[in-house]
Amino acid sequence: MKKILFLSIIFVLLLVTVAFAEDYTFATYTQKPFEGQTINVAMVAEPRSDAIKKLLPEFEQLTGIKVNLEILPYPTLQEKQAVTVTQGTGAYDVVHVDCVWVGQYAGQGWVIPVTEYIEKTDPEILALDDFIPSVLDGQGSWEGKIYGLPFIQAVFGLHYRTDIFTELGLTPPNTWTELADTAKMLNDKLKDQGIAGITFMGRRGVQLQCTYDNMLWSYGGEWYDENYNPTINSEAAIAALDYFKTLIPYAPEGVLTYDWAESANAFAQGKAAMNLQWQNSAPLCQDPAQSTIVDKFNFTLIPGLQKEDGSIYRTPTFGGWGLMIPKDSKNKEAAWEFIVWATSPDMEVKLAYSQPGSRYSSLKNPELAAKYVEYEGMLASLPIAKGRPRIAAYTELADALEIAISEAMTGTKDSKTALDNANTRFAEILRSWGFLK
Repeated sequence: MKKILFLSIIFVLLLVTVAFAEDYTFATYTQKPFEGQTINVAMVAEPRSDAIKKLLPEFEQLTGIKVNLEILPYPTLQEKQAVTVTQGTGAYDVVHVDCVWVGQYAGQGWVIPVTEYIEKTDPEILALDDFIPSVLDGQGSWEGKIYGLPFIQAVFGLHYRTDIFTELGLTPPNTWTELADTAKMLNDKLKDQGIAGITFMGRRGVQLQCTYDNMLWSYGGEWYDENYNPTINSEAAIAALDYFKTLIPYAPEGVLTYDWAESANAFAQGKAAMNLQWQNSAPLCQDPAQSTIVDKFNFTLIPGLQKEDGSIYRTPTFGGWGLMIPKDSKNKEAAWEFIVWATSPDMEVKLAYSQPGSRYSSLKNPELAAKYVEYEGMLASLPIAKGRPRIAAYTELADALEIAISEAMTGTKDSKTALDNANTRFAEILRSWGFLK
């Protein structure tokens, strides 16, 4: 009899627990159904990750969930996350996914779609419509399903010296032709003062490739077509690379050795009048300890290709990271609670000092926009931004393309030969991954 009574009590408790879980709304912070749970989170080593780590006590107070946050350098994170999610170790409850990994993580089932969690989340806190659609799509979605929410994003644009442009009566160039003409004119006028017309990231690597992508796409080129046939040696791709090479004479000597830091520093230290780069170099330019151009620059849309009807087709390169839940996580609900909190509108404001957010509300915030000059340009750029391929073969394809661009920029090979070789390599890679027969 006692045994039957005991089992009956357990059964009732289970029913209550299930009912409570079904009725629970995420992110209300009035209930703590996951109190006492501990989640393990991995993030890339960038300022926004460091900033949120400082606010973890606030999350624990709101939810009762303890967070072990591991911040890792990009290569280490890439390797360690891939090992844990493929082996199903359950080591992480939240992973940080570069937008170019989304096809691998979501496409291969390493992370879960979060549709059912979205439906159970307080819509005011989640504010899904507040995310810039291209950002949410590029960082958090795959094949029409949402797998995570954006956390860290970046977009290419044109940084330019407002003092120089005002003095010379110039406006920011809108087309690639105008950019080259402006770079030449500025270089001719200012080179005796040690100021080049333009700087960019010219060293072989991902930053060179991302810079080229801005031109490739606006010229009408693509890495491959809808059937995964490689097209990186198309007339458009060759024309874009030939154009890119024309900027070299108007850049600082040694620009082909420049990566992110070298290009950003050259502009911040007054050695160039324009800079083709991610918006995330703007804070460096506003730092009096590292910059000679504080309050003397702005960030605007990347130039584009002018069409016959007079319109300008711009394709700023997009990049960024999303937070997702591995399929083998043992604390999926608590993990989602953390993701919603970390990417919420309130947190975007609190984290703005580290890196800009992905929401209209934060980028349009008057106080933030007055402080961060890049916000206006980001608002114009992000909705039209274009992301790199997100298929699993991306890394190998990118390496082949980076070699080709570098060969053309350094003069080792002409653009056509370099891209012909890359196209052949693309076919081999895509075939090895099963995209091509």
